Amino acid sequence: MLQGKPLFHLQSLNTVIAGLFIIVLFSCKVPVIVKNYQPNKPFVFQTNINLKGNFSNTNRSELISRLKGQLDDSMRSRSVSKIFWSVMKAPPVYDSSNADKSVVFMKALLNSSGYFRDTITYDTTLKVVNKDQHRTTVNFNVTAGKVVTLDSIGFNIKQQDLQNLTVASRSKSYLKKGEPFAKAVISAELDRLVDLYRNHGYLRFSRDELIGLWDTLNLAVLNPSLDPFEQIALLDSLRKSRDNPKANLEIRLRPGFDSSKLKKYFVGDITIYPDFPPDSSYTRKETKVNGIKVIWYRNIFKPKILPQNVYLHRGDVYEQQKYFKTVNRFNSLGSWRLVNLEQIPRKNGDTVDFNIRLTPAQKYSFSTNLEGSSNQSAVSGNLFGIGINVGLQNRNFAKAAIQSNSSIRFGVEIGDSSLLQTKQFSVSQNFNIPRAIPNSKWIPARIRENFRTFLSFNAANTERQDLYNLSTVNGSWGYEFQWNKKLMTIRIPNIEYSYLKKRQKLKDLIDSTPSLKNIFTDGFISSIITSLAVTGGHNKNVNVFRANVEESGLLTGFIKNSKFLDSNLYRFVKLDAEFTWKKQYRKSALAFRVFGGAGFELSSTVSPQKKNALPFFKQYFSGGPNSMRAWALRKLGPGSAIKEFNGVNAVPERYGDVQLEANLEYRFPIKVISGVKVNGALFTDMGNVWLLKNKAGPTEEVFNFNRLGKDIAVGAGAGLRIDFDFFVLRFDYSYKVKDPSPSPANAGLRNKWFGYKFRKGD
Repeated sequence: MLQGKPLFHLQSLNTVIAGLFIIVLFSCKVPVIVKNYQPNKPFVFQTNINLKGNFSNTNRSELISRLKGQLDDSMRSRSVSKIFWSVMKAPPVYDSSNADKSVVFMKALLNSSGYFRDTITYDTTLKVVNKDQHRTTVNFNVTAGKVVTLDSIGFNIKQQDLQNLTVASRSKSYLKKGEPFAKAVISAELDRLVDLYRNHGYLRFSRDELIGLWDTLNLAVLNPSLDPFEQIALLDSLRKSRDNPKANLEIRLRPGFDSSKLKKYFVGDITIYPDFPPDSSYTRKETKVNGIKVIWYRNIFKPKILPQNVYLHRGDVYEQQKYFKTVNRFNSLGSWRLVNLEQIPRKNGDTVDFNIRLTPAQKYSFSTNLEGSSNQSAVSGNLFGIGINVGLQNRNFAKAAIQSNSSIRFGVEIGDSSLLQTKQFSVSQNFNIPRAIPNSKWIPARIRENFRTFLSFNAANTERQDLYNLSTVNGSWGYEFQWNKKLMTIRIPNIEYSYLKKRQKLKDLIDSTPSLKNIFTDGFISSIITSLAVTGGHNKNVNVFRANVEESGLLTGFIKNSKFLDSNLYRFVKLDAEFTWKKQYRKSALAFRVFGGAGFELSSTVSPQKKNALPFFKQYFSGGPNSMRAWALRKLGPGSAIKEFNGVNAVPERYGDVQLEANLEYRFPIKVISGVKVNGALFTDMGNVWLLKNKAGPTEEVFNFNRLGKDIAVGAGAGLRIDFDFFVLRFDYSYKVKDPSPSPANAGLRNKWFGYKFRKGD
């Protein structure tokens, strides 16, 4: 659920009881133990900031937080939270001069934020504990006054080209009439102007050449009229100015500016050193590719791959953004650990040359890791899994800055009986090529700059004790390109072949439940996969939309009367989409996720066993720690089916061609213990999986809008999040509020709200 860190997840009633105990414990005020203090001397025990004025709760909290950041170090009280108490070590002795410094710092902050009529005072209270602890609480009373707002904004750049650029880009200015006269906004506007000028050839222009002049004076005061009525109007204007103070701002060139920094530059010669620093034991070689000189020594990189990553072109007006794009491009390739782009303006000219010095990264890197997991299967009981992954990365495959990743994985699962329940072995090879192949000029430049081609291979074998042996081979060619906040991936083609060897237990299941023969199939997939991810929102409100479309059979559908394709090819369309939204409040957060997906096996599929449902390795499933948390993995649905999980004719795992799911979670902080954050969560999950075609299974398992209200499962619960920064430990308890597919023993509770009793095992 919207977690960006690795998770460990535990579910039990005992866990949530312990968590609720911790919540109650932390809600109480804990005692503070002070150590290493100076006896009989007042020390800073607590510092409070009382902000007066008309602020919203959010603005008040943010401003108080910023004011606390301005406190002098000797005015900060620090304590470390333990489980049942807090410890304060060596608190600073209270000194009024440090409080005075803090007032100065806070006034500077208020002024920079547009508050120029502030008043800050402070007072202290003393509490003596254990006769020699003089605990001092310092209270700062802050009256910010009215914020000064911008009234008129002018630009007076006494250089015609710069003035024209400024006026043409005024709509992008950070300065807006009526907004606070704040230092941060003015600074951002000066930076914007500097970037604007540098992106139009003014290479040497800097912030030192600009200055902002402002005043809050009503000029009518200097020339008052003798007319009594005009005097009354003027006094009324002055009163309004006091109630709503305004400032006039003009940005201009600083007096005595350096005129040499107002010269426009053009791009000259470009030289690339791909294996910097030089190695005298090798012969220096150089060549020119597309007008760019390449000088190398060790023949590590092919010269022809380098110029396409340079966005500066000889004769063009210098643009700072293309300078940074070139640096970022070489950094993103991963083949170099250090990129230095040197700018060399020619003397007495308007041309700038560039030297690009690239320090190669280590070509190979080796990685290995051991991972463990625990889950439950109705067929095999409790399972403990262990796997080992070995990987090799080549950062410069074929001397073309291509990233090559090879990996091998071997894993096993051991059941309660200590028998080997599952064995899995897989090998994979991926190539990431930082350009379009073939080189397509028709691709828009803004997309071509972030275009990648990839080639992937994977082979795996999974042996499930007494169930099946599944062998799969997969290969795909694809493209990935990014623009703005969008990322699109296309795999064309994606080729998969799977071979399923059924064991006796699976054969018995299929005999007792004939519809399973439509799911546990093997065959050939020739598909096109398209994925799109769009990131939106800003600041504390972030959302992500993802969509995937896969179509199998289109590329091979024109081949007729092929015995292999007729018996093995899956022809289907699969579409799913996910939307996640997170709203961050000052201390808490609200997270929401909705997912919908459906797969339809086309009627053009020749094999009768493949016409009614997707293969199980392409179907959806629900339950588990990141889905419907009240249900174990693959233990929900399909629809309102009632089936046994255990026994001879049981169906241990549930799959579907359709999935709908929504999750809502409220997160809140509880306590920080020795630097470890303990957070709480309240959540609810809704969803299920279904078969799509009527022939795929019984009516209660097939998706039907009229049954949607009955078929939706609902779970709710609470949990703890122990955040160690590098991973999060999750403790969740979730209750089945509404269960559409219980076991036969609980058939009477199907779709009954709050039917389960709170006991372990429900």
